Amino acid sequence: MQLSNELINDLQHMIEKASRERLSRDDLKTVCEHLGISKLYYDVDFEDDFRFRDNRVGKVVADEEIEGNKIMLYKDGQQTGLCLKYAYFFDDKEYVHSYQEFKIGVKKEDLDLEALKLFADLLYLLMSRRNMRKMLDISQNSDALTGIPNVVFLQKKYKELTRTIPEEDLLLIRLNLQNFRYVNDVAGGRAGDEAIIQYSRKLCTFVADDEAVCRLGGDNYVLVIRKKNLEAVQRKLGSVLISNLKSAPGVTFNISTWMGISEAVKGRRRPFFERLNEASAACELAKGKLKKPVVYFDDELVEAISKSRKILSMFRPAIQKREFVPFFQAKVDMRNGELVGFEALCRWIHEGHFIYPDQFIPVLDKNSLIPELDITIFKATCSAIRQWKNMGYDVPVISSNFSKKNLYVMDIDERIADIIDDFGLSPDCLEIEITESVKDTEYEQLMDFIRKLKNKGIRISIDDFGTGYSSLSLIHNINADVIKIDRSFVDKLPDDRRSRILIESIINIADRLHMSVIAEGVENEKQGRALLEMGCNKAQGYYYSKPVDFEAATKLLESTAFRPMSE
Repeated sequence: MQLSNELINDLQHMIEKASRERLSRDDLKTVCEHLGISKLYYDVDFEDDFRFRDNRVGKVVADEEIEGNKIMLYKDGQQTGLCLKYAYFFDDKEYVHSYQEFKIGVKKEDLDLEALKLFADLLYLLMSRRNMRKMLDISQNSDALTGIPNVVFLQKKYKELTRTIPEEDLLLIRLNLQNFRYVNDVAGGRAGDEAIIQYSRKLCTFVADDEAVCRLGGDNYVLVIRKKNLEAVQRKLGSVLISNLKSAPGVTFNISTWMGISEAVKGRRRPFFERLNEASAACELAKGKLKKPVVYFDDELVEAISKSRKILSMFRPAIQKREFVPFFQAKVDMRNGELVGFEALCRWIHEGHFIYPDQFIPVLDKNSLIPELDITIFKATCSAIRQWKNMGYDVPVISSNFSKKNLYVMDIDERIADIIDDFGLSPDCLEIEITESVKDTEYEQLMDFIRKLKNKGIRISIDDFGTGYSSLSLIHNINADVIKIDRSFVDKLPDDRRSRILIESIINIADRLHMSVIAEGVENEKQGRALLEMGCNKAQGYYYSKPVDFEAATKLLESTAFRPMSE
């Protein structure tokens, strides 16, 4: 192949320039003119790709002009006719790496085909190398699933914004999607990924050019926006519709968010990650204890975080000092006032004062310490039963609560059985209360846990029955001993017709499946009489007794005398 010195010099210049920096149209112009090329481009499949304004990170890596699915490298504005295509094949698929179009009137026999092929191959190698470098840069700054910026990019963007915008004019917001696990439960993991991608793209359109978005991972995001735009952004975030998913056609999801907001104080500059930690703490409290859609990081929140840390630091010393004790709430047969059982409820007595459950349970639950607490209370309950039996009392069945977090504890059923055995108790004198509201992904684990306990002769009570989506499936698949009607139904008795219908249905199902029924949260005579009329004879609640300590419960064992509801 004979190339002119002029073309060789042009190609050499192009290669040297490409090794240092991005090629421009002017760098390609001399070669294209020498070879008679009027338009030069290559194809990109944009089905799953997108790019953002002001060169925000996206999946498309080319900086050149985009026309349809074409990355335009050069054009001189003249009309074109003849076109040459250069492609290669991989896994029987054709990938075009260069199109060359020539001016009207140019014929194929007029072209230097070997020189044109060399130019196409050289350009392919140079562009591939450049795009690979850019993709590596993008991988450091973008989220792998969605292509939107990650926290590394956002930190750089935040520093850039604060050079021109006062920090107190910028809000840093941590977002968590509300109940996003429902998407996965209903439509599956693949649809969940598609929904995250679609949500991410929509989220990026909610902010202005001088603001920023990133995905932290999972269903968590961070925004940096101007304070004046907060109301508009909140309005858009209030309801984001996700639809037309390939893996779940015809299904639409309405996504809302938990928001934690960090505000800057004038005159006090703070690092990006300090503000991100503030927003994250506020977001965690928003979706956890407070259940509020928007929470600001302020002095009140700082105090709440400080209390949470104090609870955590006190927990294990409290275990060692036996500060966690069971209080016992009576279960009563309303027909004759007979004491038929107790529920052991956790109380924390520290230095003579109560720390109430709503202060420590959410903190321990968030930090995966609930299983340790459940076992502690269960041991103390077994100890109490042993003491009562040694004192000669006829002890009714006592129930103890086990959180769904115990499903992930290795050999938890063996530990429960060993504790019962250590105190010399019969398994049927105890009852394990399990909340039915578990995720679909936990359902099989729950079934396995219950089967193992039943095989060991331990009674099972389904707590809060009727509040979870799996209620009917649960009682169909396990042989529970007791169903506890959730207090949310009892609260509305006797006046709410819907509550009556639901309770009557639960009682009827339990009766036909030979399960016992007890209503929790009975606080007045009207509720009790309504339950009796529907066929629910057993109740637990303040109408009969608040949770009481060991000594007070001992007195109840001595008297076993409650006024019958029917009197």
